[in-house]
Amino acid sequence: MSGNEVMHAARLHAAGDLRVEQVQRATITSPDEVLIRIAACGICPSDLRAYTGVRPMGRGEPYTPGHEWAGEVIAVGDATQGFAVGDRVVPSWRVVCGVCHYCVRGIYNYCENLRRGVVRGGFAEYGAATVQSLLRIPDAVSYAEACFCEPLACCINGNRYSQIPFGANVVVIGAGPIGLMHLQLAKLAGARVIVSDLSAVRLESAEELGADAVIDASAENVVQRVKDLTDGYGADAVMVAVGASKALAQALEMAGLCATVNYFAGTYPPTTIPLDPNLIHYKQIRLTGSHDYSPLDFENALRLIAQGSVRVAPLISHDLPLERVKEGFDVVRAQAGLKVIIHMAD
Repeated sequence: MSGNEVMHAARLHAAGDLRVEQVQRATITSPDEVLIRIAACGICPSDLRAYTGVRPMGRGEPYTPGHEWAGEVIAVGDATQGFAVGDRVVPSWRVVCGVCHYCVRGIYNYCENLRRGVVRGGFAEYGAATVQSLLRIPDAVSYAEACFCEPLACCINGNRYSQIPFGANVVVIGAGPIGLMHLQLAKLAGARVIVSDLSAVRLESAEELGADAVIDASAENVVQRVKDLTDGYGADAVMVAVGASKALAQALEMAGLCATVNYFAGTYPPTTIPLDPNLIHYKQIRLTGSHDYSPLDFENALRLIAQGSVRVAPLISHDLPLERVKEGFDVVRAQAGLKVIIHMAD
């Protein structure tokens, strides 16, 4: 392969075995695709689960992970419209059909004919994406900030399903990047937000981003503290942004009457928790989950970032070059920071 036919990409060969290798350069394979020089890609918990082996990779090995990425269009397919070489873009990995059983009911996150908008993984110098998946990045938004569109879109979906009323007492369990975005969305909805976490550093970030109160879960009784902070009434809504069994159980205990509890995070490896149905029945708790996002959620995520309504730059704790991608995954595994962004070029 000649120099213009190759690129560097991170390849996951097995759990913990992530290597930066020279591979064939991504190309346009369909008329509705564009070729993008990738500028940045965020490490998602789903990437980490494959890296640590708690969730099967399911694609054959090796492969290039990463779906939270953004970059510059350098070539366009014959059937693309609305985008040109030089455009700064962020692709959604989800392209929905709009006509299946779920799409016609507005449940786009469960589209039966889902098409991957991103053709190759994002921890690489180049990638291809379908034009239907693209949004143009406003000038005021950096590539690193644009990488938050996908996780923020998931949070917007979760926020909608939680139906948080204006002025509600909302508890966010977990002050990682997801929890800190949930915090900001709840504040936009006029809520009083309480954030709990085991990390003092993460709780400091929560306070800087507007949390009304924080709870150190390593030193305090979280359920009792929530009740104290809400005059004994409990939370009107609880967003569980961690997959810990203890947190999932505590969410039901701290919920007040007619509250909503959202199990936003999955649990890996899969687990079960003891559940007292009387808590749900007699307190009339609405227990829900939320998964993925709709096309409109993705658009709204970029809009909120561009407006500064949801601040994502403070969530970036590490910005590392591609050759240090394995280090980035280890940082996330150790919970030694917040969001890790991998950039492909200076």
